[in-house]
Amino acid sequence: MMPKVRGFVWSVAALAFLSWVGCGSDRPLGAQIGQQIPLADSPLTLTWDALLVRAGDGFVLAGLDGTTVRWGQLSSSGDLSGESVFDLPEQPATTVGGQPLGPLFAVTSRTAPGDQLVVVMAVLQAGSTDRYEVHAWIHDLGSLLPPTVQVLGVQVAAPTSGTVRLVAGSSPSGTRALVAWGVEGQLAPIQYRMLGADGALVGTPGKIYDDSDPSSLAFWNSLGTTQNAPDLAITLVEPPKQKNEQFLWRRFQMNDDGSIAGEADIGLDALDVSDGRIVSTPTSDGYLLAWQNDTTNGGTFFANLTPPPPDAGSEPIDNVSTHQVLASALYGGYSSMPRLAWIAPAGYEFTIGLARSRGLEVLRFDIFADPRGQALYLPSASGNTGPASAWVGSDAVYVTYLDMPGSFTRADASVPTGTHRLLVTVLSPAELR
Repeated sequence: MMPKVRGFVWSVAALAFLSWVGCGSDRPLGAQIGQQIPLADSPLTLTWDALLVRAGDGFVLAGLDGTTVRWGQLSSSGDLSGESVFDLPEQPATTVGGQPLGPLFAVTSRTAPGDQLVVVMAVLQAGSTDRYEVHAWIHDLGSLLPPTVQVLGVQVAAPTSGTVRLVAGSSPSGTRALVAWGVEGQLAPIQYRMLGADGALVGTPGKIYDDSDPSSLAFWNSLGTTQNAPDLAITLVEPPKQKNEQFLWRRFQMNDDGSIAGEADIGLDALDVSDGRIVSTPTSDGYLLAWQNDTTNGGTFFANLTPPPPDAGSEPIDNVSTHQVLASALYGGYSSMPRLAWIAPAGYEFTIGLARSRGLEVLRFDIFADPRGQALYLPSASGNTGPASAWVGSDAVYVTYLDMPGSFTRADASVPTGTHRLLVTVLSPAELR
């Protein structure tokens, strides 16, 4: 069902934000710190851009240190176990624009959630300039043996084609890995594979769009996966086909057997996404979506989809509220705007995480884009933090990042003495107190 769309007026959002910034400190925080846990220093915890992946009741922490992969299991209380290491047997290809096609991290389960790491990348076939093989390297927790490889498929992309996109994610249960890939700007299917233990294919190879029916094909961008509770999904954006049509955000929810369980579509006039700056999460009864663009009067936008009530009639229509919450002009332009880190529900309101130069910031809004409470800055000794990795759960947002000395500016992959990694839980109570 195509949802109805609410309009927005960006100048109202900008004025509201300026008013909020100037408000007194007697207002409650829009979000709260649940736990602030410094992780014990190790080669893994000090890896620059380690990724946090949900796996059952805990997490997997994984990162790339040069050509070395480091990973281990991390409890929600900050205990790291089974720290493992191996050298990547190959390096990923790069796109025409210079972006590497991997490595990406996901997990599967042999005997326990997240006890196998899946490292995904695309490499050029030997002697080819336009055929990319998608490889999944599988490594067992604590194993001293090298990883094994599964070849998931091939993507043909000539130099004149659009940009090759490759994404990967894991089910919150830590038992399934999902890999998807395709080429932007082409009327061709997106291929995907669901993997189980040992990287084995679960079900049959799947496609988004049916190439046997040309009318079903569409141009797309911003390919991604969401792995927030309780499911795993593929997401993308379809630009308008005609001037009077809307941008369409699409979410394909996946079953554990690799089949598509359901679909949610949100049609929005303002969904012109730049640089893949988009985050989403399911809620108890719908979906939250936030994105950024650099069009005229650009900035940060959100959409909230809720299904119709049971008595909505014979042709129920999803209800969608959409507004701009932050204008890029407030930061000196789009290039200076902090990137989105996550969006999370807060009762009937929501919070967004922003990766600012002075550290991570959490802002809260209601569904009319009105600011709620004060901004929350996540703990940091000097405001100098590394890349953040976040997982949005039903009870909290779990975030990990490096906290570094204030004088440090990163010139290479090393981190300075005095750096530590934090695991922080961010709580968003339904009501401000």
